[in-house]
Amino acid sequence: MESAAPACTYVAGIAGPEGIWCAWIGDSRAYWLPGEGTCLALTEDGSGRHDALTAWLGADADDSPARARSYRPQCPGRQLLRTDGLTRHVSDADALRAVLTRVRRPTPPRHGPLDDARALIGYALGAGGQDNITALLIHTDRPRRGY
Repeated sequence: MESAAPACTYVAGIAGPEGIWCAWIGDSRAYWLPGEGTCLALTEDGSGRHDALTAWLGADADDSPARARSYRPQCPGRQLLRTDGLTRHVSDADALRAVLTRVRRPTPPRHGPLDDARALIGYALGAGGQDNITALLIHTDRPRRGY
């Protein structure tokens, strides 16, 4: 019996006064969800035909380099990092914000990024999600002027 080598996909993000950055390999993704305006997918899917991964981290991975992207938001918002288990049920950046908008009206006191992550995961689970479903949100204020 042949055993599979351990493997995973990866996404990381950072937010600072000059902007936001993300790096990824595989089908884990990052999004910019502004408080207003158009949402943006910051990453591209690392899947090919039939949803087969074309890049991953692991003992049997090719030398596919991680990819990186930066973005300078013009207004406050949230950077979302997520695994493919969420994408199967909410794949569009604007749809992700719509899910958060529905669960936040009215916004309860002390509502924060952890509550938003739970709402997204709960939505995917309620839609029948069975794959790994992970979501992390990073609140970002308006970037500094003059940079």
